[in-house]
Amino acid sequence: MSSGLSASLPRHRYRHEAMATWFELWIDTTDADYAAQAAQEAFSRIDRLEGLLSRYREDSEVSQLGRLAPGEAMRLHPDTFACLRQALDLATATGGAFDPALGHLRPAKCVLADAATPRGRLLLDPEAGLVTCEAGAVHLDLGAIGKGYALDCAAEILREWELPHALLLSGGSSLLALAAPPGTQGWEIGLTARQSIWLADTALGASGSTFNGTHIFDPRDGTPSHRYFRTWASAGTAAAADAFSTAAMLLECFELEQLSAALTDTGFALLASEDRPEALESFGLFPLLGPATSSLRTV
Repeated sequence: MSSGLSASLPRHRYRHEAMATWFELWIDTTDADYAAQAAQEAFSRIDRLEGLLSRYREDSEVSQLGRLAPGEAMRLHPDTFACLRQALDLATATGGAFDPALGHLRPAKCVLADAATPRGRLLLDPEAGLVTCEAGAVHLDLGAIGKGYALDCAAEILREWELPHALLLSGGSSLLALAAPPGTQGWEIGLTARQSIWLADTALGASGSTFNGTHIFDPRDGTPSHRYFRTWASAGTAAAADAFSTAAMLLECFELEQLSAALTDTGFALLASEDRPEALESFGLFPLLGPATSSLRTV
């Protein structure tokens, strides 16, 4: 952002540690006390989500799912079920390049309960919020979209509190923009030193090997990602943007073109080499600007 203030509203920033990372809410409003109360409710929701989705907590629902024996069933909290179902939809959309069981290099291959022929290890019943283990243990890792899903839930709260001008961030790699600050085109996010993007009513996910080295592996064959230095994805939800940016590290350019054409609210950008920041390519709904003036950068 080139300025700490919008054209007409003061900006308030709130930070919270959860899910082994940090979350920030930037809220433009004249009522700081009201914004602080809304931020606290949003952070409380994120803490509850961590208790449900973390695979590092023995008592989380995700951990309990991994301990189900064949034939056993478990009724999930609506948030856990919704996050899991969205993860499976995104796995299908990306042809398996994103997978909620990536950490174990074996796809969960879950299906809905109304499918004609159950295929796979878990069976989801959306009416009852029930998950049944079909065969063998399924160890899920929803961390790849967990931060994004948490931002989506926090955004619901800000909308309920009628705080429309806000930017939600997590770890520098997950961003969700609500309405643009008054008098602006949107929230300016720097991608490289040369290019930036305006965000408004959309989410942005970023993936790469900048800080963590090679940590993204192709769930289809177990090989590490090697095509790009960094990828970004824009989507209607932060959970989807996170999943798509991860999958983009593994997909060819023509596959990204096809995916952005099939999903009209989604776009991609990629940087093949750190040494050539001017060679950033984009696909779909990803309008690049000129040299970035924003102090807010993705990692």
